[in-house]
Parts: sequence; C-alpha cells; structure tokens
Amino acid sequence: MSATSATTARRALLPSGARPFVSSLFAIVAAFVVGGVFLALRGKDPLAAYGLLFTRGLGTGYGVTETLIHLAPLLIMSAGLLLALRAGIWNIGVDGQLLVGALFAGVAGSAIAGSVPAPVMWLVAALAGMLGGLLWAVVPAILRVKYGLNEIITTLMMNYVALNVTSWLVKGPVKDPDVVPPQTRLIPKEMRLPDIPGTEIHIGLLVGLVAVLVVAVIFRYTVLGFQLDVLGRNRFAAIHAGLPVGKLTAFALLASGAFAGLAGANDILGVKGLFQGNWSPAYGFAAFAMVYLARLNSLWILPFAYFFSFLAIGGEMMARPLEIPTYFTEVLEGLMLVFFAVAVYFERKFAPADRSPDAMEAEGMPSAAITAEPIVTPELPVPTGERR
Repeated sequence: MSATSATTARRALLPSGARPFVSSLFAIVAAFVVGGVFLALRGKDPLAAYGLLFTRGLGTGYGVTETLIHLAPLLIMSAGLLLALRAGIWNIGVDGQLLVGALFAGVAGSAIAGSVPAPVMWLVAALAGMLGGLLWAVVPAILRVKYGLNEIITTLMMNYVALNVTSWLVKGPVKDPDVVPPQTRLIPKEMRLPDIPGTEIHIGLLVGLVAVLVVAVIFRYTVLGFQLDVLGRNRFAAIHAGLPVGKLTAFALLASGAFAGLAGANDILGVKGLFQGNWSPAYGFAAFAMVYLARLNSLWILPFAYFFSFLAIGGEMMARPLEIPTYFTEVLEGLMLVFFAVAVYFERKFAPADRSPDAMEAEGMPSAAITAEPIVTPELPVPTGERR
C-alpha cells in the first residue's frame, strides 16, 4: 500500500471533525492513568482516589455547587487568555494581574460599601479590578511592542512583583486598621454578589458565561477577531497585510490583563469579601491547560472549564480522607499538557498535510491550534513602513 493510500485509510478511520476532541480526550485519560501510577507508587489506591474524586465532586449537591462557584473566575480568566493566545501572545502574568485586580476591587468596594447602592458598588469594584489587571499588563505590553522584548519573560516576572507588592500593600497602606491579620476592609455579606435565584451560586457565574460568549462573538463576527487570528497564525503575514500589529499586540495583552483583574474582582465580590495577604488562588495554570485542551475554541472552553473546576474541588474533597496531597490535581493538569503535546504531534503526523484554515475552523478549532508551535511566532525582520 502506498503512503498516500495509508494516509487515506487512517483518515477514514477517524472523521476529521473528531480528531481534536479525541486528542484532548486522550490527554485527559493518559494523565489520569499516569497519575494513578504515581498514587500506587506512594501506596495509595488510585481507584479509590478517583472514585472519591468523582463521587464527591460530581455526585453531591455541595460538590456541584462549589464547582460552579469555582468555575466563575476560571471562565473569566480563560476568556482573556483566549484573546491573547489566539493573537500569538503568551500572557504568563495572569495570576499577577488577578492579584492586583482583586486588591483594587477589595479596596474600592470596601471604601464605598454601604454609602451607595449595592449594584453601584459591584460595578465600581469590577471596573477597579479590570483597571488593576490592565495596569499590570501595561509594562509588558510596552516592552513587547516598543522594544520587542519577549512577553513570556516580562509577564512571568511581573507575577512575582505582583505577589510581593500586593502583600506589602495589604500589610501597610491599605490594611484594615481594626484587625490584626493583613487584609483590606471587609465588604459586608449583604453587599456582595447575590445568588442566582433558586441556587447557592452567586451571579458572578453569569458574568463568566457572558465573558466567554463575548469573546466567541469577537472571533466569529468581528474584524478585530479576524485580525487577532491573522496575527496569531502568522505575524509576518499580518505585517505585510498592513495590519496594526503593535496595536493588536497591545490590545491582546491589555484585554487579557483586564479579564484577569475582573476574575479577581469576581472572587472578592462573590466569595471572599476582602483581599488577604499572601492569598494567591493560582488560577492561571489551570486556565492555560484548559484553553489548550479546548483547542483555543471559545465555546469548547465551557465544558473544559467545568471539568477543571470539578477537578480542583473534587481534589480538595478527596485529599483529607485519603491523605493525598492537595497539589495532586495540579500534577494531573501538568500531565494533561504533556500528553496534549504528544497527541498534537501524532495528529499532525498522521493528519493530511494540506488542511486549509477553513477546514480547521469547520472542525471547531483555529488552524494555529494544531501546529507544533500554535502560538509562538519568531521575530522576523520588520519591513520598512511596518504599521505599529
């Protein structure tokens, strides 16, 4: 059988539209298998652990409620990450931007709580959170656009700065003077986000759903979304097409930072009511993993976000009775990314080489998502007259 015939036969075994889903599913299953081996090596029963993970995370009302509450910031953060990654921008600093946004929201919200109607306070705190996250992305955006510095390094370093700056601020200038622990003033519970009628889940979840849908509309129906996609697929082509590459890059970074800040505000307004020193939920790693498993497709984010949220909550609920470290779920997330890379390699190896971008979009994923380097684009010589 010729190589062409063999490729055709392989193609017939699995419809093209199912390949991305199967690759992501393979990454999840393989991560659980290898994670089970790690548990067995530590003397734990992997079947009992996974049984508890699923029964407590999915099989109880409390587990489902906590999963949906945890889902809200993940959705908001992943919406912002999608804007950046589809544009070829690695915003590794989302965790730092979330912390700054959460601090801004906590200070602004507590300052006006009780003196204005609750909806006004929510709006002010949310805008303050978005402003904080955006401001924390300004320096990496300037360094990337003006000086060509790699945003992976600058945004990563800004995470450490954010962690220490917010910790210092909440221990000094913005600390609640009436309490000993380092924290901002408490937003009264009656002033926080209300629950969705008939549930114990605050309306921040609806904000997360709206954020994902807005990003989906941007990429499907707007010129801005098209330009961001072109930039992410081929920066050099975007430059030669006359697209404002510098402005698009800055927009992707700043918008991603604003969404991260909004995710922090969501946690403050919906769950915590204040910002505490050394608080760092570290949603960023999970958000990166689920956005890639969703193949950079905005609507695919919804089920994957729920899965990762359930994984976090179920992992906490199984940790204590089985004496399994709480970071085990983070190990699973890392393994998923590793096996996802393996799956994409084989997908490229055995898939037809002449797949057009239109065909890939028809499969529910951007063409950039199945390449070996889906996001990173090399720095190429800038032609004269490039629009910045």
